[in-house]
Parts: sequence; C-alpha cells; structure tokens
Amino acid sequence: STLGNASSSIPQPPPPASSSPPVEATRQISEDDAVAALISSAQSHLESRQVPQESRYRSRYDKTDATNEPRPASFHQRQNRRNDYRDDGTENAKRSRRRRWGDEEGDGATSRHAWGARDTNHDDDDDTKKASLEDKQLANFGLSGALAKDSRTGNTYNGIVLKFSEPPEARTPHTKWRLYVFKKRPKTAQTNNDDSSSDLIETLHIAKQSAYLFGRERKVADVLVEHGSLSRQHCVLQYRAVTDKGTGVVRCLPYLMDLGSAHGTFVNGSRLESARYYELRKKDVITLGASSREYVLMTENTT
Repeated sequence: STLGNASSSIPQPPPPASSSPPVEATRQISEDDAVAALISSAQSHLESRQVPQESRYRSRYDKTDATNEPRPASFHQRQNRRNDYRDDGTENAKRSRRRRWGDEEGDGATSRHAWGARDTNHDDDDDTKKASLEDKQLANFGLSGALAKDSRTGNTYNGIVLKFSEPPEARTPHTKWRLYVFKKRPKTAQTNNDDSSSDLIETLHIAKQSAYLFGRERKVADVLVEHGSLSRQHCVLQYRAVTDKGTGVVRCLPYLMDLGSAHGTFVNGSRLESARYYELRKKDVITLGASSREYVLMTENTT
C-alpha cells in the first residue's frame, strides 16, 4: 500500500506534441492563386460547351466508321471519306454504286440516272401531255358576238349590229323637240347686206321616239348624213328620264353620245368624248365631223 501510494504521488510527464499542425494552422491561399484557379475553371467549362452536340453524341455512341478509323468531325470531311471508300475499286464499292444509280453492269454502263444521260421516258411523257392539251380545246370566255348578232335577243336592226343599246331609263319625250338644220354659205355667196352666213335647209321633228341615230348607213340611220367624213353610225341622240336632285321631279331630257366616230361629234364647238352621254340644252349647236351643216336644238315654242 505504501508503494501504491508512492506511485500515485509521482507526477506524470506531459503527452508528446503532435507533428501535424492543427486545422486552424492550414496554409493560407493567396488572392492571385484563387483568381487564376477561377479563370482556368471557367475556360475549361466554356470549351466543353462549345463542342457541337452532334460531336458529343458521335464520340459517345459511334466513335469509328466502317474503316475503323476515327470519324471526321465535319460533314464535308465525312462526305469525302465516303466518296473515297466508294471509288476504291473494290467489289463493295461497285455494289454500292449500282445500288445508288441503278447501274446493273457496273463500270461503263449508262443508266437512266447517269450524269449527262437524257431521260427519254420523261421527254415522251411531256410530249404526250402537250399533245393531249392541244387536242383538248380550252375554255374561251371572250366575247364571241353571237348574242349581239341574234336578231331576237341581240342589239340588231335590219340585220346590222348597232353600236349602242338604249339604257333602262330611255323614254319618249312629251316635249316637242326639233332640230333646225343650217348649211353654211360659201364666202363667195355671202353679201354685205345679209348678216346670216348660213341658210335653213330642213327642220327635223325628233320627239316621236326615244332615240335617233345619225349616220351614213341607210338601213339603220334615223337622221341620214352623207358627208364623206362621217361614220356609218356616227352618234345617237337619246332621251332619258332623269330625276332632279333638288326638286325630285322626273324630267325627260335629250342627251348626245358619240359612237367612236373617226372625225368626232361637236357641241358648241367642243368635241365630245366617245361612249359618254352629254346633256343637251335649248339652242345648242351640233356639228358632225367636217360637215358644214349645223343642227340647232329647239322646242316648238322656242323663239
């Protein structure tokens, strides 16, 4: 017991110091090293993202081609490699060429799809289609003139096609309109005592029908004119029922229309445009072409 108490009273030596530094004593990384590490990591990540998706899939699933060589990266390189393989003269290349172009005899045979070969079958088909189109008459929607020449439904009179058709508002007037026809005198026949330079040669009563045709065609003309400068169907005087916008009263008024004559129709010295109606008023003077006759429009009670 004495020895036990003595050993317990002997002081114990301290534990030996550890050779490894504590956690707090690890080496500190400088700021420049940290920036360089970040830049290196970012560059490697960027390079990995720039690799095409097709290349990543190819490197993963199909790393070699038929020749057990690495597959080229671009499309044109692969196409060139494929052409070299087909043209190497082997039996496999000939079989591939026959399967591609339909060449049953291999080299030296001209196929339907060979470069520079004419497709005779296709040309024959085109000729057949053209012949069928020529034989088949296409629809023609142009004016044939058959309706105008129909005496029952067309616009004809005495077997002659008229250049005009009366409008729906055509009416026979109640007013007794007249045309006084004057002919200019030659300058040698004029006298100093006579103020008038023209003579009255005819009075036309033009209130019995809705339209009067002027022209040289005797079969259809209502007012026959024989001057050489005038057309067969020169112009037409048409009566139309027109509603007055101010009063609302319907009035039957005379209109004049040129029928495409060569030398024109004139009212008070002004030439009329073809195929247009121009309203006439009392005392208007109508002249036709180069004719010396003047047609003065008046009514029965006009003085």
